[in-house]
Amino acid sequence: MRPAPTLPDPAPPRLPKPRSGTRVCLVGALLLLMLPAGAQVAGTGVLGEVRQRQAQADGPGIDARARRETAAPAPESERGEPDRRLPFVTTPDLRRATVERHLRSLRTTNPIAAAEAGRELATYDYDAIVRGFLDGTGLDPADAGDVLAAFVALQWMVANDATAEPSPAALRAIRRRFVLPIADKPPLSQPASRAAFAEQVKLRMVLHHAGWKAARQLGVLPRFLATLSNEFIPAAKLQALALTEAGLVPKGPAGARPSQPSSPDAPPPAAAARPAQPPAPAPAPGPDASAPPRHAANWDAVEGVYFRSTTGVGVGGMVTIDFEPLIVFTDGTYYEIDDTALEDVDLAAERSAKPRRFGRWTRKGRGLVLTGVDGKATDYALGDGSFFRAFPAGAEERVARSYRRLSGGGNSAMGGDVAVAVESRYDFKADGRYGRGGSVGALNSGASTGVGTAIGRRRAPEGGQYRLDRHTLTLTGADGRSRRLFFAYGAQKDPPEIDRDMIFVGDSVFSSDD
Repeated sequence: MRPAPTLPDPAPPRLPKPRSGTRVCLVGALLLLMLPAGAQVAGTGVLGEVRQRQAQADGPGIDARARRETAAPAPESERGEPDRRLPFVTTPDLRRATVERHLRSLRTTNPIAAAEAGRELATYDYDAIVRGFLDGTGLDPADAGDVLAAFVALQWMVANDATAEPSPAALRAIRRRFVLPIADKPPLSQPASRAAFAEQVKLRMVLHHAGWKAARQLGVLPRFLATLSNEFIPAAKLQALALTEAGLVPKGPAGARPSQPSSPDAPPPAAAARPAQPPAPAPAPGPDASAPPRHAANWDAVEGVYFRSTTGVGVGGMVTIDFEPLIVFTDGTYYEIDDTALEDVDLAAERSAKPRRFGRWTRKGRGLVLTGVDGKATDYALGDGSFFRAFPAGAEERVARSYRRLSGGGNSAMGGDVAVAVESRYDFKADGRYGRGGSVGALNSGASTGVGTAIGRRRAPEGGQYRLDRHTLTLTGADGRSRRLFFAYGAQKDPPEIDRDMIFVGDSVFSSDD
């Protein structure tokens, strides 16, 4: 389940019209912060936990009889049964119905989150994201058994916070053990119910992955795992298993050879895009800006600075549109820049430590073809809604605006009741002063526990002097320490013009409050 470089939507959302500028709405999301630790673990077998709701409103599921009969299936070689394909046909109407079932269920516990989730789900096709997940894995997104196997593998990865890509052999083994024993039972045995079931699993897969990403970055993964609904295999069971070439086996010397890991820098492989940005940390301390930059020559090799659409985490673990900046070099390579200004980056060391931030490019018409380290090539046409020119600031330019970024993550899209909004702000003044702050707000509706809670916290503010010079923002704090950060403005119109309603500070995008 490899990460796709961008949201693979056949009709990507476009930036707002020039009248409103390039404002980016990065919606605050839902996170598990306050629900009790300790998951309810029901049943005795892992396969007995592969469950879906039976209520008519939620569509077809795996019934209790099927779970009992598949609690301890024999391997395919022992059963003597060949694998069987379970094809289904997805349609826009079926996907819309799947989303609406999910939103109906969510409205019963959190109508505000349901409204936000509905707006976010309307902007992309989750089917396209799942296809990106499965690209290169050997699993077929049009086969219900493969979709279910991928979801089981993702649940194991989330429970174990694993970043190694499952090998095709491991995924095939999961399919044999988890899918083959129930292939001749409803809903998989019936084409109509099979399609509805597969669409449910696909949507859950996308939401589950996004919730995982948010929980990791806010440091609340145990609580996230503890509050998953009974539609997920309990994390405690999955944490006792190892993912190997033989599938999921008990941890210990009896287990088979582990699945081949990806590179140390690889993000969680089921990602729909690059990892979502941490919600509101202050920029990491970089090289002391009082000293001259050590790698100023990096800019001599730059062909251009761009940004492309990707995905972030929105309400309830929902996938939302985000943007990331790219430095394109004259030698045919590109770099997904992080917080540090380019003139302070040792590119050779960065390439060795974080190879997935680099790739190759070729020109095609008005755009570029970008090929990531995984060898996957993607065409980008300039200004087509997913790829844009980034603009520099003027030398010593002053800004008199406030910018903010809203982010989060969570589980309400999966039936949870906790909502969190995390805000990060920059306030720039015309006299060269800046301020930076933020806040976190959390609300537990209490729908599942009977106890509602709410918390709020403001981050300690910082401030000092700022200086803009092309793609570098230098911040000097009250203590006299300085740091240099990457900076860029967004774009609007065609041909592109600078849009000061949108800025990048590091690889995080902020939109103007004005």
